[in-house]
Amino acid sequence: MTTPRLDHTFFENEVRPHFGSVLLSANLLRPEQLDHALEMQRGSGKRIGQVLIELGLLYEQDIARAIAIQHDLPYIDLEASSVDPRAAAKLHPDVGQSLEAIPVRFDAAGLVVAVSDPDRASKERLTAETQCNLSLCVGEPLVIMNAWRRLLRGQRA
Repeated sequence: MTTPRLDHTFFENEVRPHFGSVLLSANLLRPEQLDHALEMQRGSGKRIGQVLIELGLLYEQDIARAIAIQHDLPYIDLEASSVDPRAAAKLHPDVGQSLEAIPVRFDAAGLVVAVSDPDRASKERLTAETQCNLSLCVGEPLVIMNAWRRLLRGQRA
């Protein structure tokens, strides 16, 4: 027995749109693909983005770009942008790695920090840890972790 299709348009006008609505609006998925992924996610304890990647429907970059859209934040490609070591030094590497966040550069407003998940708790913790005004942007978790590895490897050299 197949489950009936979900009405994904129901949540389109929310202040912060549901992640599935963002993916559909961006034409990254068809409704039936989202329905299938949601069914696979049920009871797994996994986030929908992880399920979509495991199903081969999206890439990590697609998920990061959709999270940026959902939260009305810029997306940053850390493979094409460099990280200012002075900015990164504002956050202890262990904290940055645990939050999947890395300070990227300073700007007129303060410190620009790339995060994989811009939830409220991580921004508050990042602000407390860095003692800076923050501007968040969204990047892929694996790329953020690789940026930390490159920085730390450079410090030990």
